[in-house]
Amino acid sequence: MTVLFLYQIGIRIFYLLILAISPVSGKARNWIGGRREYRSRLDEYSPDPARRTLWMHAASLGEFEQGRSLIGQWKEKNPDDRILVSFFSPSGFTIRKDYPGADLVFYLPLDTRRNMVRLIRKLKPDRFILVKYDFWPNLLTSLNRLDIPSYLVSAQFRENQYLFKIWGRPFLKRISLFRHIFVQDGSSLQLLKRHGITQVTMAGDTRVDAVMMEKGERRKEKERPILIAGSTWPAEEKMLAEVWSSPDLKDILAGWKLIVAPHDVSEHHLKEIEVRYGGGMVRYSEVKDIEDGDWKILLVDSIGHLAGLYSLGSLALIGGGFGKGIHNILEPTAYGLPVLFGPNWQKFREAHDLIRAGSAFSFKDRNQLSDLIKKFASDQKYLSQTGNLALNYMENQKGSTGLIISYLMEKN
Repeated sequence: MTVLFLYQIGIRIFYLLILAISPVSGKARNWIGGRREYRSRLDEYSPDPARRTLWMHAASLGEFEQGRSLIGQWKEKNPDDRILVSFFSPSGFTIRKDYPGADLVFYLPLDTRRNMVRLIRKLKPDRFILVKYDFWPNLLTSLNRLDIPSYLVSAQFRENQYLFKIWGRPFLKRISLFRHIFVQDGSSLQLLKRHGITQVTMAGDTRVDAVMMEKGERRKEKERPILIAGSTWPAEEKMLAEVWSSPDLKDILAGWKLIVAPHDVSEHHLKEIEVRYGGGMVRYSEVKDIEDGDWKILLVDSIGHLAGLYSLGSLALIGGGFGKGIHNILEPTAYGLPVLFGPNWQKFREAHDLIRAGSAFSFKDRNQLSDLIKKFASDQKYLSQTGNLALNYMENQKGSTGLIISYLMEKN
């Protein structure tokens, strides 16, 4: 029994499990409901032979943001082309289903041979771009058989990934079907070449271009520096609350402000955070003027504001490092903020780069976090120097999107 045969069975079992838990899981219900909605969206879509069609797939919201600069630059050069965007995760589709830069946004159906052949024949794309990962074997095989050129961008590969295990070789073979692969780093390039995949270019991370393109102007410097805790989870929130109220740092932090933007903005969780600080927090929705408002600790109680708030900051603490992995550290870096995060950062190339550059710092516990905040809060020169290193990194990393677009344009 082959691995791919087991895969065909496994995805059907996965679908049945999603159906089974959907009555008690909101995410599962969104997954099921979204795929029903995708059918109606496709019914309304009609291919236009006179217009070229570019299809970009992103697993979730983060990967979409990583590839968004490609859509923008492609549209600038090819304004008459159609842009299609698909998601696998509800988080990406729910937030970006009305994205104005695309002619159609839809859920990717379950990766069966029949579904993928039917989808591709309906869309009739001229090019397919996959952002970072989401290597659905039936999708890639169907694109290849129907002679649709496919490209992988902003990819990263590690030796311990399933693709490079003995049982993962059939999936690695599907990676070789890409017309060209653009990786973020040299180690990924060398790893693929060792496994016989040579149509590879090291192009860097398109997220850098997306973040630098989207960032607003740096707000005017304030008399009181601001620590911004972004996309935090309970682990970081607990440590930060203890550090912020620590008698040892009371005098040092007296001149600082704090913004807490949690990953979970449910009312229950917001109240938990307010209890940790023992009162004194002001909610974002209650402040009319963030820059000049009379607040000491601001609690962001809705999503969509964090990227802009970094323009006010002096130092950033990014959440996720005590869970599956850190959240976006490029957004604060783009504004020249040094970044702090928990211990689970190894899967992120930018974290390695920024730590080496001297503008990112990892902490394992409350004491390490306290020492880092104390160092930054008591040494303005050090804070400024590390912030400049962060901004220099972003400036030096720009250009990935342009390189990829130039390649794709040459293949017209």
